[in-house]
Amino acid sequence: MSPVHHLKLFQESLESLFIHNPKIQKNICLCSAPRQDMLLANCGWSTAPLDAHRILGTESDALFEQAGGQCWSVAALEAPIACEANPGEEMSENDHSESTSSEEKESKGIPNPFAELASSFRALKGAPIGFWYTNFAYWLDGISYFGMLTLLAMFFHDVAGLSDSTGHKLVSIYTGLITGFMLIFGPVSDKLGVRRSLIISALLYIIGRSVLPLVPSFLLPGSISMILICLVALVVAAAGNGFMQPSCYAGVRKFSDEKTAAMGYGLLYAGMNLGIVIIGIISPRIRTGIHIGSLDFDGFGIVGVFWFCVFVNVLMLLGLIFLFTNKIERESEQASAGSTEKVEEPAREDRQSSKNPLRAIADWFKGAPISDGRFMFFIFVLMPVQTLFAYQWLVLPQYVTRAYSQIVADNMESIVNIANPLIIVLGVPVITALTRKVPVYRMMIIGSLVSALPTFFFCLGPKFHLLMSYIILFSLGEAMWQPRFLQFAAELAPKGKTGAYIAYANIPWFMIKALAGLYTGKLMESYCPAGGPFNTETMWLIYGFIAVTSPVGLVLGSRWVEKGLKVRSERAVEA
Repeated sequence: MSPVHHLKLFQESLESLFIHNPKIQKNICLCSAPRQDMLLANCGWSTAPLDAHRILGTESDALFEQAGGQCWSVAALEAPIACEANPGEEMSENDHSESTSSEEKESKGIPNPFAELASSFRALKGAPIGFWYTNFAYWLDGISYFGMLTLLAMFFHDVAGLSDSTGHKLVSIYTGLITGFMLIFGPVSDKLGVRRSLIISALLYIIGRSVLPLVPSFLLPGSISMILICLVALVVAAAGNGFMQPSCYAGVRKFSDEKTAAMGYGLLYAGMNLGIVIIGIISPRIRTGIHIGSLDFDGFGIVGVFWFCVFVNVLMLLGLIFLFTNKIERESEQASAGSTEKVEEPAREDRQSSKNPLRAIADWFKGAPISDGRFMFFIFVLMPVQTLFAYQWLVLPQYVTRAYSQIVADNMESIVNIANPLIIVLGVPVITALTRKVPVYRMMIIGSLVSALPTFFFCLGPKFHLLMSYIILFSLGEAMWQPRFLQFAAELAPKGKTGAYIAYANIPWFMIKALAGLYTGKLMESYCPAGGPFNTETMWLIYGFIAVTSPVGLVLGSRWVEKGLKVRSERAVEA
């Protein structure tokens, strides 16, 4: 099946979801995306597209739980979307009145997402073993991936002898390739099956990530050959990501039923964040050692952390080979066979489209959202504040280790990698519940402003209390605006084009991942070079002005954007 046809079928599934839900523009509620990737990479490729409607939670194995009249995503796909249960069913007048009275009743109080979460956990008791192996593999992937990503720019400068400019570009190439490979290998993983795809992913991880710490021992630091070998290693490792994420989401769908699917996707997200927290605790001890009383251990440096991440991938591979056997995979699929019905009609359409790829491409771009000025303004005006996400691995690690005291620098990973995921996981349900009556566009303005303004704290110099204040406020702002991003993008979409709009809404984030390194390395060399002199205040002033253009742009364009939304709502009512 061609990637283009994957996109087309996934778009149609999304459009069908919204067409049959006249209330969805108001009830839609999205999970946070602290590490947002393209929606299609995380959903559209995770299973065969003809089953995409099941991934979105529109049938028995729904992704989302109903909590207090709102659609709550405990799954938190990296580029989440929202849905309501059973969208294909049209409500009768009685059902509509019951639903209305129920919503009025529920609107009187704030929903309790934690009670819903506990209820979901109880439903996992009967989940098949393959379900747990899939989640365990993704948890290990969170440890190894973020363990290396956080130190990657530092590695290229401190160990490989490359300039900050070159190192940041390599990191951006790597993160951009991850999304690209998901689009390429997602359909391949569907055909190979969950276990085989995960094994291939682990092998690619081990090969690509082993090369990086080995290269400095054999090649001249800073040489062209060093750059080329590192680039090849990153390409191989990115290919591993291209198999891992789609396979894990496909695995949860295959190994879950209507009771466990929603929580299964939630565990993937929670497991990833748990992995970030764990490596945030372990990494600084491996890198800088332990110095407590008589215990004096100097650590193994960045290379030691990289080898630890490779070791985690080896454990993953051994577990997949010897524990997650073919027999277990078959038994796990059989245990949840009720949620894996096949749909034949889309398959016939795929055979026809695959014979004419040019026609499939033309169909995909026909009526593209790029012609909608308000929509394109909305998604790209938020691009500046989204750059702050990329700074989490491109800028903050080197800034903290160079400009702060030794004790802060030695614990950089714990500072950068622990607070944010904890705030996001715990804060998103609470903040969403408390602000559910606040207009979406207003929340976008407030949230993006809360995320952007703390960047100016660094203009007062590298002080620890300002660093922690930035991380906490940035994370709270993210929890306020990021879950609403795709919600408003969906509200801007005309009838029948919601799928395409959601897909296009993720393009800016892909662009940021691939392009941010083109300028962050130059600024690091100019204002925060290794060994000084430092002028980090100017560097963060530039980053702050970039980020704050998002809330300013949202304010300036609010009347124009909301006017278009009002006109579309009136037309929808008339239709």
